[in-house]
Amino acid sequence: MEDKLSIKGFIETSFIDWKGQLASVIFTGGCNFRCPYCHNSGLVVNQKGFEDIPFDYLFLTLRKYKNWVNKVVVTGGEPTIHMSLFRFFGELKNMGMEIKLDSNGSSPETLKGLVNEGLVDYIAMDLKGPVDRYKRWCGVKVDTAKIEESIDFVLEGNVDYEFRMTVVPFFHREDDVYEAAERVKYAKRFYVQGFKPTNTLNAAFSRIRPFPEAKLTRIREKVGCILAAAHRESKVEGLEG
Repeated sequence: MEDKLSIKGFIETSFIDWKGQLASVIFTGGCNFRCPYCHNSGLVVNQKGFEDIPFDYLFLTLRKYKNWVNKVVVTGGEPTIHMSLFRFFGELKNMGMEIKLDSNGSSPETLKGLVNEGLVDYIAMDLKGPVDRYKRWCGVKVDTAKIEESIDFVLEGNVDYEFRMTVVPFFHREDDVYEAAERVKYAKRFYVQGFKPTNTLNAAFSRIRPFPEAKLTRIREKVGCILAAAHRESKVEGLEG
């Protein structure tokens, strides 16, 4: 893990980064994955090209808006590669902030520690695809046991959460989405996101056309059926038990 937490981006108010909530958004630099379709590629491989946002300015602005905005989304990059994340979240909590963490799930130890210390209120974990083929999606060798551990921990529901998957034509098959959905079929939420062909880590991916909205809708409906069936099964088993 890296020692220094660098803030590379800051959005004062957003309605789209925490569903149904008004939140500020903080972007950390650096990532341990190299997903070729990533649209925050600058934060992954060229974080030094972005000036650090001073912490004094960040906290001053958050205090300024606190009467209207008491929620913060911390995203990246991958925030959990930074050891100083605990101290940073502690300072946000001391301000009375609720915190949503966006993570790729590569550090279950960090997720567990943040939850156990009461430093995070919501986790959004990205699923790249079926875990047994994670290297294909992530561009690097991945300790898939850690991904599985993070999935299982998030599913325990110690804090509110969601899973989400970005679907890239030609890179993902539809069955990859359904296989990933089966892995988290008892989840509260599993969102299927359309691919954005802008600023991609691998420039070739910027030439890929996203799935039409009608196809995404169909995929989302089938994913919804997978989760709904699992939840019905779970309720029946609970009654029979």
